[in-house]
Amino acid sequence: MKLKVKKLPIIIPLVLVAVILISTAVASRLALDTAKNHTDLGRKHLEDGNFAAATTEFLRSLSLDPTSRDARLGLAQAYIDSDAEGAVDEILKPLLDSGDEEAYRFLAESRQKTDPAGALIAAQLLVSKTDKEEDYALRDKLMGLVMNEAHAYAVGTDQTLAIVDGKVLSCGRNTLGQLGTDIGLGGNDATDMLADAGFPSVPARVYCAGRTSFVLDTAGALWGAGENRWGQQGINHMSTTPVSGWTKITDGVVAAAGTTGTLYILKSDGTLWYAGQGGIVEPTQVTSFGTVCTIDSSPTRMAVLTADGTLYTSYASDPLHFSRTATNVKCFSLNDSGSLVWIAADNTLRGEYGIPSVPSDWEWSGSSPMVAFTVTDIAAVGSQLLLLDPGGIIHCLSDGNVTTLASQAVSLSQTSAGAVIYYADSTSALYAPDCSVTPIK
Repeated sequence: MKLKVKKLPIIIPLVLVAVILISTAVASRLALDTAKNHTDLGRKHLEDGNFAAATTEFLRSLSLDPTSRDARLGLAQAYIDSDAEGAVDEILKPLLDSGDEEAYRFLAESRQKTDPAGALIAAQLLVSKTDKEEDYALRDKLMGLVMNEAHAYAVGTDQTLAIVDGKVLSCGRNTLGQLGTDIGLGGNDATDMLADAGFPSVPARVYCAGRTSFVLDTAGALWGAGENRWGQQGINHMSTTPVSGWTKITDGVVAAAGTTGTLYILKSDGTLWYAGQGGIVEPTQVTSFGTVCTIDSSPTRMAVLTADGTLYTSYASDPLHFSRTATNVKCFSLNDSGSLVWIAADNTLRGEYGIPSVPSDWEWSGSSPMVAFTVTDIAAVGSQLLLLDPGGIIHCLSDGNVTTLASQAVSLSQTSAGAVIYYADSTSALYAPDCSVTPIK
């Protein structure tokens, strides 16, 4: 007699497994559908300008589907629109870590008005991934915003230049023609009052390097006056003879800098050029960098910032030997002694030899404090730091306290006399170490 095997106990578990799997799939599908609904609703709230409601919907979407790319991008936009940019990097981190092109494009496009330097870093990373013309166009637009900052006041070894009412003014000693005129040429007497420097074109920016003066005109031509014993004017010869007047050096320039006896030229295509010590008497391209967006100098040191946020420095004793000093830098300050502080892409405050004490309520990222507001420019004046926010307000950080210094500012620059504040109405003022603010006129 054959025994019959009962299959029911086996069939029932299989059916249960199938039901469970189907139920799980349905629940998962419903969760994804619900997450999408929250994302769509969040977008509608964004369009209506209801950023708080948009934030709530995007957060609900992410709680159901943490992998939702659209919800992360939407939440980041909601934070930016509600002036809570500090959380954007954390929200986008999973996308940025995975190399998501749209996340980098979002950062570059959304921050171009409020934080062009930070946006430029994202744009440079974007073009390295996509190699697309439209992304290069965005990068180049941001390059223009970062490169073309005001620079209407400069201090050299014993001369000062300023642009006032569309003219270059100068004062100090004219031992080698650094004032641009023949007044006191070759002598050691100093003038204290700014006077017309006889510049033959329309000035845009002024720079000093030792006893050599440089002026960039509105057409992008760079001019030089003063000392040229090392060929630092880049005009194909060296001379120790004092000469008055201005000599055109080269075209296509957006910025200049230099230590004593050196000249560095930043051109509009992001290339860096050099003349001076080392027997280089006409501008020669420095090929050891990627695309350069910012240059600055102190009497002893040169700093070069590339579009991807890498900061390089060299010393006057070895002007063409650059070392990588920091990465992910969006703006920096090089003080008269050659010390660096900078703001990183994540809005943390960092320094080469430490940083000033900060308010106790500022959050920290590792060993670096996160500034409580977005910083677009920075300048060090003695033990103080001036920090510019996107709204044009300058905050002075000193002894762990932050005070508001000025509003309607657009940028800062550094000199040995202090920091120069440039305002939206095209005026400027000098902020000195004693905390005095003197209009430049």
